Amino acid sequence: MNFKVGKSSKNNLDEAVLESISGLKSPKLILFFSGVEHFEEFSKKISDRFKDSIIIGSTTFAGFCKEGAYKDSLLVMGIEDGIECYADILEEVDRYPLKYVDRVTQCVSKFKDTTNTVCFQISTALISCEELVLSTLNSVLKEKDIPLFGGSAGDRGRAEKTMISFNGQVYTNGCAFVMIKNLGGKIRLYRENIYKPTKHYFTATKVDVRNRIVYEYDNMPAAKVTANALNTTVQNLDKYLDSYPLGRIIGSDMYITANQMVTANNGMAYHARVYNNSKMVLLEPDDYRNVIKETIQTVKNEVPKPSLAIMINCLARSMLFENDGYLNEFAKEMSTALGNYIGFAGYGEQLNEQHFNQTMVLAVFE
Repeated sequence: MNFKVGKSSKNNLDEAVLESISGLKSPKLILFFSGVEHFEEFSKKISDRFKDSIIIGSTTFAGFCKEGAYKDSLLVMGIEDGIECYADILEEVDRYPLKYVDRVTQCVSKFKDTTNTVCFQISTALISCEELVLSTLNSVLKEKDIPLFGGSAGDRGRAEKTMISFNGQVYTNGCAFVMIKNLGGKIRLYRENIYKPTKHYFTATKVDVRNRIVYEYDNMPAAKVTANALNTTVQNLDKYLDSYPLGRIIGSDMYITANQMVTANNGMAYHARVYNNSKMVLLEPDDYRNVIKETIQTVKNEVPKPSLAIMINCLARSMLFENDGYLNEFAKEMSTALGNYIGFAGYGEQLNEQHFNQTMVLAVFE
């Protein structure tokens, strides 16, 4: 597979674009990530230069590549060959993405066969659209056995504004998706979790699914149940919310649901949907350096010669690593398994039919 990853931290935007796209000729697919501030200009400048390429971009907390983690920089991956790909955009994703489902069908129908194909998607964040997007995409993808991975866009971590871009057009209420067929082998997807279950399990008994609020666990006020499990009071719960997310249990899998805040009437608001009768477990931090070592070893064993990889590393994880002085080292360590890769940090991660938080998702191409 022939591709390049470029980056630039230059203040002059034209120079930044030139530096980051250096060496690209006529890429089939360009992915780019930057901070919110210059995102719209970058989007336009890149698409002006590559009229025939599929170009998907997202705002991010940080961009990742084998050289390290970069904030306030432009990071670009251009893939020249080794893939077949088709892309489009879903609009009005907070309300009615299904209106645009034909765009998904049309992309899928262009493939002669869909073996070794994945769908990569990025949605704008902070508008609770992810579950609607997933049900729209999967209504087409499931029939064709095409797996999905992706993330929600990011910003500096203060929940200000996120944007995505498709072929130069910027959206604050959209989902850009691309179907990528690897012509050189398989594509493996991974999900890494740096939290472990405590002994505290609950069942959600009163929920507002659309607004991602749980009012009761086991018929008791959700905030009180959570505070009791953490041996604290509802008044002091705030300081535990970042470090003690919940796990939503589906069969033998567990997906992290990040706390958002305590609501009126002692409810708990989350960053992903919790459904009625969901089985939940309170999580606590695991030894993340150990977990990451294990992930790296697993990827090395299963894909000894990766050609390219795409990483989504949750914004909350990225902030945790940054506070521990580990963010740059983490990005470099991941390259020992992924080789030349690109990654971004946003407000949520998606894999197949699930939207979750505080997780890393990887797509590794053989």
